[in-house]
Amino acid sequence: MLVGIFSDTHLGFGSDDRFDEAFIRFKEALNFFKEKKVDVILHAGDLFDEAVPSQEVWLKTFDCFAQNNDLFASYTKNTLAGPGVVGCKGIPIVAIHGTHEHRGKDFANALDVLEQSNCLIHLHASNIVFEKSGEKLVIHGLGGVPEKHAKEVLLKYSPKPVPAATNILLLHQSFKEFLPFDEDDNIATLSLGDLPNDFDLIIDGHLHWVDEQKVEGKRFLLTGSTIFTQMKNLESKKQKGVFLFNSVTKKLDFVPFLIQRKLFYNKLVFDNAKPDEVLTKVDEIVSEVFLQKFEIKPLVRLKIGGSLAKGFSSSDINIDLSNFSDRAIFSVSKNFSTESFQKKIESLKDAQQQKKGVVDIGVELLEKNVEESGLKNFDARRMFDLLSVGEVEKAEKVILAESAESV
Repeated sequence: MLVGIFSDTHLGFGSDDRFDEAFIRFKEALNFFKEKKVDVILHAGDLFDEAVPSQEVWLKTFDCFAQNNDLFASYTKNTLAGPGVVGCKGIPIVAIHGTHEHRGKDFANALDVLEQSNCLIHLHASNIVFEKSGEKLVIHGLGGVPEKHAKEVLLKYSPKPVPAATNILLLHQSFKEFLPFDEDDNIATLSLGDLPNDFDLIIDGHLHWVDEQKVEGKRFLLTGSTIFTQMKNLESKKQKGVFLFNSVTKKLDFVPFLIQRKLFYNKLVFDNAKPDEVLTKVDEIVSEVFLQKFEIKPLVRLKIGGSLAKGFSSSDINIDLSNFSDRAIFSVSKNFSTESFQKKIESLKDAQQQKKGVVDIGVELLEKNVEESGLKNFDARRMFDLLSVGEVEKAEKVILAESAESV
């Protein structure tokens, strides 16, 4: 069988042309898979950019899936609770939820809505079997979970390959071997050595650059994202695209999108610099970018740090690139060692860009308070979700139940 693979489409990300870009890429991927007559399409998480998409995002999302609206078919999904029948229109699309779509077990997931609409099949600690001409293909999936619990959850799930079949595992987590050292706030509890054995292919979303590794007999694929959201250094060196996997020959091909948005990543570190030196260097970088021609506005990430000369502060450096807004999209951060307050401000900005939002910060604070109180195996994410929507009585019942279990 021929399998189409992509991930991290982040529908709903950005504004203006960047908002439209996510949907354009999604449609481009689906059209390509239909043209190649793939038998199954796999999506490794973060189909949406937000856990609760807006009405506008839902409208454009259903417009995308309308392109895959051919004959309806039923399939058997095997879950921990037992087998169940699910349906899908057109080429079956099998997806796991990512960290952006993750919600507590008391709430519906955006991918559950798409599954109920027969747009895709949502896997989480479950698998599904496809058969064609005597060949059997089994897709296993574990949706994204908070990184600090990822190793524990994967061990508990412990997926096993089905004999006499091609087995593919979908994940959406960080791995220690792939975390870039020049980026902040990277967390991972999983290593490649923690992955289960004997799968023909293990596919991971979440990290937005393309890579393939073979370690200890395990074939591991990072799909990368279809669009830029985080402006990471590694992303600037890789193309965006989709994959085709032949389940018989085990051949894996990367197919880049025909039109690529270019990312220029520049990390500038100054030593005892004056503001005009910083501004001159920024002007040089921008000028070099505009020596080239682009079909889509390029992204320019400027990460500026180091130290300034005595008597100067970060507020003395006014980087105004608004005159070039019609030619490029800029992201600029300043983090000079002489400005402790400025460092805190830039850290918050970086956290926002990396989608570490208010919810994640709130959950982390709640987890710390819970640990100090002595409660064990407490689901802080579930509790935060309940409290955030006013389910106080249900939250109290959960606390009492979990308190009793920890005694």
